[in-house]
Amino acid sequence: MKRISIILVGILISVNIFAQGHGNRMEIEKRYRSQKIAFITDEMQLTPEEAQVFWPLYKQFENEKDGLANEMRDYRDTFPKEEADLTEEQALALLSFSNMHKEAMLKVEKEYQKKLLKIISARKVLLLIDAENGFRRHLLQEFRGKGVNRRRN
Repeated sequence: MKRISIILVGILISVNIFAQGHGNRMEIEKRYRSQKIAFITDEMQLTPEEAQVFWPLYKQFENEKDGLANEMRDYRDTFPKEEADLTEEQALALLSFSNMHKEAMLKVEKEYQKKLLKIISARKVLLLIDAENGFRRHLLQEFRGKGVNRRRN
């Protein structure tokens, strides 16, 4: 319980810094990643041996997902910002690319799931999925001001 409290305090600090706009982007990203690592490690109950082989593979997985997300964002940026301003041809092209992107993302997820199953149990893979979602939910709550010490009267 003490470990979870320490992790949550660290997350709150990093979210507050991000929300206030202090610090540079690299520092914020570094803090975000370290808090994510702590959160996921705790939620998955990784042993030190598991963590040693898990985190390099997970980093590769995140890099591939980030690359795909950047491709989608870059492609989307070549079109008008508002969907109402798209031509029918542009809309079809965007839908097609979006579907290919989703398929590529699913392929990457399946590929890494197979790799993860070689180093951790299926139960821990499910815990990873839950932990990723839990971490995102927690950050969203903090950004919305629903977290501890975020409300001001």
